Amino acid sequence: MSTNKTVGYGLIGVTAAILALALAVSPAALPGSSDTTLEHIGYMLRVTARMAFFMLLLAYVARPIRQLTGKGIGLMRLRRYLGLSAALSHTAHAGYVYAYLRVSGETLDWLTFVFGGAAFVLIWLMALTSNNKAQRVMGSWWRRLHLLGMHYIWLIFMQAFISGALTASSGWAQLMSFLGLVAVGLRISAWLSQRFSRTA
Repeated sequence: MSTNKTVGYGLIGVTAAILALALAVSPAALPGSSDTTLEHIGYMLRVTARMAFFMLLLAYVARPIRQLTGKGIGLMRLRRYLGLSAALSHTAHAGYVYAYLRVSGETLDWLTFVFGGAAFVLIWLMALTSNNKAQRVMGSWWRRLHLLGMHYIWLIFMQAFISGALTASSGWAQLMSFLGLVAVGLRISAWLSQRFSRTA
C-alpha cells in the first residue's frame, strides 16, 4: 500500500475515532427522556456538521493553495481521503437529522428537504465515485460532479453557519463562517491568478 493510501486511510480512521469520542462524551440519550435525548442529538448534530465541513474545507482549498503558493502537494494528494472523511461525518449527520425528526416530531419544510437533501445526495455520489475507475469511466463528467458537489455543499453549510452566527450568536458558527469565506476567497484568488496569467 502506498504512503498516500496509508495516510489517507489513517485520516478516515481518525475522523471515525473523533466521532466515536464525541459520542462517548455527549449527553446521554436516556430511554424515555425526550429532553435528554434531544440534547444528545443536538450535540451530535453540531459535532458531525463541524467535522464534515472542516474536512470538506481542507479538500476545498488544497488545489488553490497549490496554485497560489506552489506548496501543499501533500494536501493535494489527500483530497480523496479528506472528501471520504467529510462523507463519513456527513452520513453520521444525516442519521442524527433523522433521529431528531423522529424524537422531536418536527417536519422539514419542502425547501430544506429539497436543497438540504441534495447536499447529502451529492456528497454520497462523490464518495461512491472517489476512485480511479470511476474517474476513467465518467471522464469529464467526474470533474463536473465533484466541482458542483464541493461548491454546492460549501454553500449549504455556509447558509446554515451564517444563519447560526446571526441568529444565535454562536461562536462556533462564526468561526465556521469565517473559515468558509477564507476558503472561497482562496479559490477565487487562484482562479483570478490563472485567468490573468493566461491573458498576460
